Amino acid sequence: MRTAVIGLGKVAERIHLPACKSVSEIELIAASDTSEERRRSMKEQFSIPNVYADSLEMLEKEKPEIVIIGTPPEFHKDLCLAALRSGANVLCEKPFVLTLEDADEVIAEARRVGKKLAVNTQYRYMSTYKAAREGIASGEFGNLYFINCWQQMYHPPAFEGAESWRSSLKQSTLYEFGSHPIDLICTFFGELPIDVYANIPRVNPDYDSDVFVQMTLRFSKDRLANLVLNRVSHAPEKYLEMRLDCQKASIRISLGGVARAGIELSRHKGANRPAFRMSFVKGGEARVESGGSTRVLAQERNPAFASATASHLRTFFKSGEGQGTEFDTIEHAKNVLRVIFAGYESARTGQIVKL
Repeated sequence: MRTAVIGLGKVAERIHLPACKSVSEIELIAASDTSEERRRSMKEQFSIPNVYADSLEMLEKEKPEIVIIGTPPEFHKDLCLAALRSGANVLCEKPFVLTLEDADEVIAEARRVGKKLAVNTQYRYMSTYKAAREGIASGEFGNLYFINCWQQMYHPPAFEGAESWRSSLKQSTLYEFGSHPIDLICTFFGELPIDVYANIPRVNPDYDSDVFVQMTLRFSKDRLANLVLNRVSHAPEKYLEMRLDCQKASIRISLGGVARAGIELSRHKGANRPAFRMSFVKGGEARVESGGSTRVLAQERNPAFASATASHLRTFFKSGEGQGTEFDTIEHAKNVLRVIFAGYESARTGQIVKL
């Protein structure tokens, strides 16, 4: 599949271009970026045949079958429309677009021209999340009733640098990052939430954006999820942690480097039971915890952002051929965006927002 990439920033360098190089079905033919330095360096590093300053010129001359869009989100709508109208299938980086109306317009255009459209919420393709999802679906752990999900780090918008588009976002952490945990939560529960309630306190007057978010998502059958995104925490960094509480076991999933060794005490049947735990991986880990013991369910020994994107691309090829699920659809990506905007509305009004 003749593939072109629009946007040659850090995401392209670390994720999109390595993913393209690892998928045998992909022929990387071109890329575009407004920065001459990025065009030069990425062309050399990834052996890109042709690079362009103008993405529209690239679309017209190269006529790619797949376009991967990795620009700031303010440009996503127009670039998606242009790529679709040029005859390409489109994989757009998250966050999808700026508004739900923009999402509707882009989705309608994809349907009009008969092309595929997806958003790169690739975490669900990592082996840790996949193994947990399959175990829950099989009934191995019993019914899932609660998810606790959190991120903690000291990374306010100013850390991105004045030149970064992220540093100027008023709706920052939940909008820019929240699509990943919300997508995971929805895929684990197998549905969208009924309603959400969010708090976004201004914990530091120096930061005019959502550096701290707490959101409760309520699902059918009395199931709940709690999401906390804390970008001003001085505690040790946790890129993304999840605990899935099921009837028969709990599953702890860590994304990012894990280095733990020690003896933990767990209370089981009225007594404290020691459990030895040792973990050392760079990518992440899923563990099953039950009866005072713990075991590894799956591990990513190295960071899996690019490899998960490669898996997403392979699924993208198969979509429309009976291979995908409802959570692989662009409608699901739009609904994740709807949950995010509902969170902002709830924080603004102080009310529960129904979906």
